[in-house]
This record gives sequence, structure tokens and C-alpha cells, in this order.
Amino acid sequence: MPRALNNAGDEAAPVCGQCKKSGRYCARLRKSSRFLAYSYQPGTGNLSKEAAEKKKFPPPENPRDALQSPDVAWYFLNYIAEPAKWYDLGDASRLFATRVPELALDEPLLFSAIIALSAEHVSQTTKSKPAKAVAEFYHGQCVHRLILLDEKIELLRNGVALAAVCLLRSYEILNEDIDPNRHLQGAYSLASCEDSIAASPPGSLLAAGFWNYLREDITFSLFESCPLKMDVTMASAPSLTGNQDQLHSITLILGQVINKAFSYQVSEPDWERLLSMVKTWLKNVPSNIKPFSRSQRVAVSAVGELPHFWFLQDFHASARQYALLALNILTAFAPLNQLPMLPEICDGSDKIIGDVKKEDLLEAFALEICGIAFTANIPSVLVNSFGPIAYCGKFIRSEATRQEVIRRLSACKRSVGWPVERLISSLKDSWAAEFESPSFSGEADTGSGS
Repeated sequence: MPRALNNAGDEAAPVCGQCKKSGRYCARLRKSSRFLAYSYQPGTGNLSKEAAEKKKFPPPENPRDALQSPDVAWYFLNYIAEPAKWYDLGDASRLFATRVPELALDEPLLFSAIIALSAEHVSQTTKSKPAKAVAEFYHGQCVHRLILLDEKIELLRNGVALAAVCLLRSYEILNEDIDPNRHLQGAYSLASCEDSIAASPPGSLLAAGFWNYLREDITFSLFESCPLKMDVTMASAPSLTGNQDQLHSITLILGQVINKAFSYQVSEPDWERLLSMVKTWLKNVPSNIKPFSRSQRVAVSAVGELPHFWFLQDFHASARQYALLALNILTAFAPLNQLPMLPEICDGSDKIIGDVKKEDLLEAFALEICGIAFTANIPSVLVNSFGPIAYCGKFIRSEATRQEVIRRLSACKRSVGWPVERLISSLKDSWAAEFESPSFSGEADTGSGS
């Protein structure tokens, strides 16, 4: 990644003195002067010639020409190497790392979204001011093109528009100054259509966009303790012909749990039906998707160290997290006489032995969810874990474990650029307050804020 110049740098080209002395590759951003473009004026879609003379960003109208700029080409490559992994979770074809960049070579909308997200990712992980300016310019270009989309345009049918909006969603989470829910709302009309999952081939970009949209929707709902924008009860379940379908199926189940619980409409029959769905998923999940190794379980809250779980694939870890999270939410809303129905799967067993308090179960599920995230410690799993941690982390009671979670979350900023400070602040607020466990009737507030 490009390094931000510090006071020791002499800005020499093509290699600065600092890198030449240390023998390192000098990847600092060069000031391109080959292209002249207009800059985006927020709210108008117009471009300022005066700002263009200053910034000299290559316009996205012809992406192949824009990529002749070394800086823009580097951001394009950075997207493939880093943020694309977030979207290819559970996708064996890796469409967001392969098909999306390929289409972007000739599609200004998608190209603008890629450069905006990649530059914002670089800005957040390196504190690069040039990267921030690039991100803002291409974000404006992308938004302008989204506004001009016609309902009948091919970009809506082939998944390009939905993919672009999914990328913008992450851009705006990283940016923090923009409402992170704005494009999630805008994507609803693109993702909730029947073609998104029922009529589209499983390996299509539209289907990949749908699953990404749904996971982003789940993340936002977990931060805000609000229902999804989509009614997933009508979505067709995957055929479960491939391992990645296990993640998709538990995602749909979790979506139904969230919609019922956060709408405070969990009747006892609903609760039993949803629990049965989760238990059936756990029973039928292939053995290769389960952790191939785990640390010995210790007494809950006895020490600060989180448990460890190792999986063959990143989406195996995320699928188990979603199953645990569904159980965590159902536990929070469980009537006390139904607690024995919950499976205690943290130690590998399939049933609860003896009397177990609700708060012990809530914490046990939370510890495993956090342990899975930080054992994997890779961007695709971490990014998908922030929502689950935001909801379940408040149930952790051990001060030593809380500090460990904060330490591990803080380290994520350097690798993925997510605004983890907000998540940490929310968890601290929850821990500082006297937490009242939500009742089955839904009278208590389960919100963690964001």
C-alpha cells in the first residue's frame, strides 16, 4: 500500500530518499498530470473546471483511458487484492474480484464505485489525504450515474447497478461522514426483486449482489437492532448443492430471526419454529464446514482469553457465526421455561445438561462468535463479524475479556479500515449501563446503538 509521506521524506522521484536508503519499494502516490477532469460538486452532478485544474483526476467516462494513470491503476489493483475479498465470502467464483473488475473496464458506473471504495480503503488504512480526495471524486461520479439510471436499463438487470451500490455501501461505512444506510435503502429496490435470487442463475452477478446486499442489511440491523428492509420469508432457499450454499441458507434463517425479534413479534410458536430451523441447519451441516480444531473450553468469563476455532474456509467461519447469532437472539427472547430447548453447541454437545442461566448462554454464544472472528483474523470474516459482535458483545461480562475484544477490534482498523471506534464506543456504553436482559414479550430494549 502507498505510504503517506512524513517529515523525513524528501518527495524525490521516482524513489524518495527515505525508501532508497532503506531499500524498500517506494509505493507513495505520485501526482498524475496526464489527465484533466472536472470535479464533482455535491448535489448538482456538475463538474468544476477550476477544481479540475487543481486535482487532475482522470474522468471515468472511458475507464481504460483512466487506468493509464498509475495512481488510478494502483487503486484498481488494490480493490482486487483487498476490498473484493469482503464480497466474495461464500462465492467460489469470486465474482467481485474477477467479473466485477472485468465489467468495470468498460462500465463507468462500476469503475467509479471500485475506485471510490478502494481509495477510501487506502485513506482509512494509511491516512493518505491524496487517497481521500480521489475517493470523494469518484464517489461523486458514481452517485451521479446512479441517479441517471433508467428503470429499463440493462445495468439493472445484469447486476452491475446492484454491485455498484454494494460497493458504495462499504465506501460510506468507511467514510463515516455519510449516512451508511442511504445506499442500503436505495439498493432495496434492486435487491428485493424476485429475479435477485429466484430467477437468476446461482453463479450470476445479480445473485452475488443479492447475498452481499442481504449481509450488509443484516449488519446494519444488528447495529441498530431494527428489522431488515427485506422480507426474507418469501426468498427461495438455496438448493444446498455446494458448500457455499450453507452460508446462504443460514443467512436467510438469521434474516427471519432478526425480522421477528426486532419487530417484537416473536410469539411462542414463532420462537419454536425459528429455533427448529437453526437446530436443523446445525444437524445437517456437513462435517467439513465445522471447525477442524478448537481450543479447550474454559469456564465462562473466567479469563480474558477468547476461545479459538479453526475452519477450512472463511465462509465456514461466517456460517457458524450466523448460526450462533441466531441462537443468541433467540436466547435473548426466550421464555425461561423454554431455555432447555436451546442447544449448547459451544462445547460440541447438542443439548443443555443441568440448569443454565440465560445470561450464561448469551455470554457463551458471544464468546464463540468473537473467538471465531479473531481466530480467523482475515478481512472477509472480520468485516462480516462486526455486526454480530455489535449485537452479542454486550453480553460479555468478564472485564478481562471485554478488554481483549476492544484490543482485537482496534487492530482491525489497520487492516480493513472500518470505523471500529464507533463499535467500541457502543460496546463500552452497553457495558457501562446496567444491562437488562430482553424479555420474551419484547418489552425490553435490545438495541446497542451505533
